[in-house]
Amino acid sequence: MSRFFVLAATLICLLFNTYNASAQQSSDSVILSQMRKLFYGLKFNDIRTDALVTIKDMPKDSPVLIIYFKTDCGHCRMDAERMPQLAPAYKIPVWMASYMDKSELQTFSNEFKLDKVSNLRMLHDFSKGMHNWFDFKYVPFIVLVDGKGNFIKEFNVLPSPEELEEVIRTNDFLEMYQK
Repeated sequence: MSRFFVLAATLICLLFNTYNASAQQSSDSVILSQMRKLFYGLKFNDIRTDALVTIKDMPKDSPVLIIYFKTDCGHCRMDAERMPQLAPAYKIPVWMASYMDKSELQTFSNEFKLDKVSNLRMLHDFSKGMHNWFDFKYVPFIVLVDGKGNFIKEFNVLPSPEELEEVIRTNDFLEMYQK
């Protein structure tokens, strides 16, 4: 009788482990396909012009660095202070997005002189779509996407211009869209 229980327990463990491994692979492929569809359906308002901004407004010949932030976040404020020098060195468009009130975003932009940075757009995520899509747990959330809105890389901190250039130069997925 005890042999039967040992055999049954072993079979149950094997089945459970096989199911978990296949569920993890399936989950990973779903996450990857969702990340590849990053901006489809997401909408923002440009705080300078109040224009609606969607994936169609992304430059087709360049990746975009997107920084999701809050105006009262200490790290976000430190990053914003560096952006007038850093963003031009990136040599690609930078989009800073937040769900915070437009007036707060405008004050934040003025305080850090972000409105003077030619390759930087301040965007109001009025639908909270980006946060809902990624379900990220912290800000700033920094991500590089290609001209079609496809996820390329997430950064834990603002990358140096050299690091960003290296990611762009060596990323096979980006090369497909830049040719």
